Amino acid sequence: MSLTISIQGLPGYGDEQGEADSAAGMDLVDAAQMTAQHFPGGVPALAKAMGVSPNTLQHKLNTNNDRYILGLKESLLIQQVTGNNAVLHAMAAALGFTCTRAVADQSGGDPMEAFWRFQQEMVDFTQQATNCFRPGATPSRNAHRRLEYHANELAAALNHMVAASAALLPKDRDAV
Repeated sequence: MSLTISIQGLPGYGDEQGEADSAAGMDLVDAAQMTAQHFPGGVPALAKAMGVSPNTLQHKLNTNNDRYILGLKESLLIQQVTGNNAVLHAMAAALGFTCTRAVADQSGGDPMEAFWRFQQEMVDFTQQATNCFRPGATPSRNAHRRLEYHANELAAALNHMVAASAALLPKDRDAV
């Protein structure tokens, strides 16, 4: 005898739930505070890893405290220690920008490999765009994040392809 239970209406793979790590318009200090709270051991462990006083760091991460201010070098160090770049993304969003990780060219300098990787990224981006823009469908936050990710990967692949072409140019400045 076998039993099958079906639960209808629940989203799959988190597509319909959860917020982005840094919500649109997230304050810089909120982003730093969230980063510190998600660090294993919280603010005390992060402060120890940074070599600063836990009390001082807690004060600087308190959005209701105007006496202690989180400095630029400290916010950079928080991101380096935690590996979480929410502060960078919050700052970019506040200025109307997005951030894309600079990755090394994976083509090994082979222009055809760079071209093939660009084409694969174009396919991946097109597939995700199709998922987001299905007639009558509203994309989930996760679907939007995947589209954004593939757009960034496509831009990186395009830059790699151009760099591979530039590497083929003659070294002589007078050559055309």
